[in-house]
Amino acid sequence: MIKLEKEFQQEESVDHSFINPFSLGVVAQELSSEECSRIKFYADGIIIVIYTRLFKNKSITRTSFDDTSLAPIVFNHALQRNSTLTLVGGTDDNIQQAKILLEIKYPGLQIVQARSGYFNSDDEYRLFLEQSNSTDILIVGMGAGKQERVLLDMRELGWKGTGFTCGGYLDQLVEAKGQDYYPKLVNKLHLRWLYRVFKEPRRLLKRYFKDYPYYLIKFGNKLR
Repeated sequence: MIKLEKEFQQEESVDHSFINPFSLGVVAQELSSEECSRIKFYADGIIIVIYTRLFKNKSITRTSFDDTSLAPIVFNHALQRNSTLTLVGGTDDNIQQAKILLEIKYPGLQIVQARSGYFNSDDEYRLFLEQSNSTDILIVGMGAGKQERVLLDMRELGWKGTGFTCGGYLDQLVEAKGQDYYPKLVNKLHLRWLYRVFKEPRRLLKRYFKDYPYYLIKFGNKLR
């Protein structure tokens, strides 16, 4: 089962991830119920919010790791507490650009490690986990299933920091050159999904109009 939190609460030494209909299908198939219980999940987008209201009789807040929701809260909290951060995800070039943009946007932010989400071997992956063990905050953008697995593997090594999955946030940050990815009206009208289809039709048309309803029908019973 995947328990959806009603709203975000700032907690240390906790892992946070975000569920939309697509990631629901992936996580439900790749993670056990026990593994899911070790992660705090939130509704990533208005579709999950509406679904839980209609079919679970549960009122929850949309919480996504992007600049319209959680990202500024996390980075400003890191600044206030002088926390160290590690970023992992995307290509080498993309992650380095994301690091620079975040350091410009949040002067004083301590990003101690930023690397791609592609590992050439199990040994390279293991080395990354060990090198990240002293970081305070780990932000992982490697796609559904893989990013949650990274956080779970970190816990197995005894890591005590705070983890967040971030999906495509780092890519959006770079594409927008550190500015707002979503126009204000799009965000206000909850049309972020439609805007993303416009920006990435080849990748997202199938996901939104085929995978979303399929996974909601098949795995919606996993939500609580």
